[in-house]
Amino acid sequence: MALQSPGTSADVSVQKTPNDVPKPSDSASSELLRKSQPKSVRDSDLKPEPINEAAQSPLVLSKEALEDAAKGVVGEPEENENFDANFYKNLVSTRQHYAALRTPPNYPVSSKEEGTREYRVRARRVCPEGDDQIERIIVSQQKFCGSGMFSDVYEGFVVNVDEPKQRLPCAIKKLWPDPSKEDRQISLLRKLNHENLIKILYYYVCVHPKSKMSMWTLLIELMPSTVAMEQSKYILRGRIMPVIYAKLWIYQTLAGLAYLEQKNLIHLDIKPDNLLVNKETGRLKIGDFGSAKEYSKDIELSWYQVTRYYRAPELCFKFTKFDPTVDVWAAGCILVEMLTNRIIFFGNDNDDQLQKIVRILGTPTVEQLAQCIPSHSIDANLLKTNYPPGDWNQIIVRYNPRASKICTDFVGSILRYECNKRLRGVEALRHRYFNTIKDSRAKLPSGAPLPSLWTGAS
Repeated sequence: MALQSPGTSADVSVQKTPNDVPKPSDSASSELLRKSQPKSVRDSDLKPEPINEAAQSPLVLSKEALEDAAKGVVGEPEENENFDANFYKNLVSTRQHYAALRTPPNYPVSSKEEGTREYRVRARRVCPEGDDQIERIIVSQQKFCGSGMFSDVYEGFVVNVDEPKQRLPCAIKKLWPDPSKEDRQISLLRKLNHENLIKILYYYVCVHPKSKMSMWTLLIELMPSTVAMEQSKYILRGRIMPVIYAKLWIYQTLAGLAYLEQKNLIHLDIKPDNLLVNKETGRLKIGDFGSAKEYSKDIELSWYQVTRYYRAPELCFKFTKFDPTVDVWAAGCILVEMLTNRIIFFGNDNDDQLQKIVRILGTPTVEQLAQCIPSHSIDANLLKTNYPPGDWNQIIVRYNPRASKICTDFVGSILRYECNKRLRGVEALRHRYFNTIKDSRAKLPSGAPLPSLWTGAS
């Protein structure tokens, strides 16, 4: 049996799938955080992570090997507006980006286990106010940080050959084939300029000599930690994160999301691992724009984009005409997580995720469905049980007795079915929950001043 929520837009037919498709982890910190909590609190909907290939990647290829790889490679038409034929000469350790061609495990690489190496390339420096400039740089790779299905991430620094004394710390993200995805990520990142969004510094491309597939390296400004990593430290000690960090980091997350909405962009993967932070300064920057999409009311998008625990109800209903408030929902989930050390909506699959939401928010009314998933057919069995709406104050105070009523009211203004009523943008930044961090006398626990806070005025 199917229910039809009222609305004016065309019906969207949705097929129920048995389970979600597992999504690989993008950060080594995810494993630490999963291990730090009981299975009932922090679990993974992921398959076991692949074998750590840090010992085999990266490998330094000889000059002869690179010259051999370069044979027959010519300047072909650019695959997108950001790259040109000059970059096809950057055949820098191509094989380390291509899993099938990586050197077998018995290769002697003990001296390279930490991924330490240095190389010169011609790269594009991102210039937000003009055309990107080609520069000769030295990339020094110092530390292997983690890997995902399509990338390895290292910590290091970059030096402009013409200014050798200026070493710029950076994260080095190496990506193997998914050209369209990374084309889009680079195109988006180079257009963004906000204090709460990660910045791309340089990018360059390698081309595999046989497949002709483009593979990129992105040099991104370095942030020392993530919300997930910082929270895991408190979880391991059985403590709740200081409220000053929860306020600061959710404020800056909402500020970054407000800017993205102004640019008609949806991030689509807001989660603790993608909120990059510097605990010493209190600064937060949103990272990993690999799932980001341009937003338009006339465009349908895939509902399966965001990590399940932070998935808005309209995505659980498989609604494809959602808006940027799905990111705001995810931010609200993260705030509750920082306040309680618990994933508030801990679903085992997509349908179970929806049930977890319904049990706290209550079974949605017809009016709420009309403002959440207008004219969208749903399976009546998903809502067969009538649950009353929960009390956010009782829910949060149960795990954090120090949480204020102002705080829990703020959570309730974000985590609601009606997308158009979710508190977001400049209005969210003006909420009285943030009054204490706007006080000029406010300090971090270390005594350091708070970072500057974007208000939407500029």
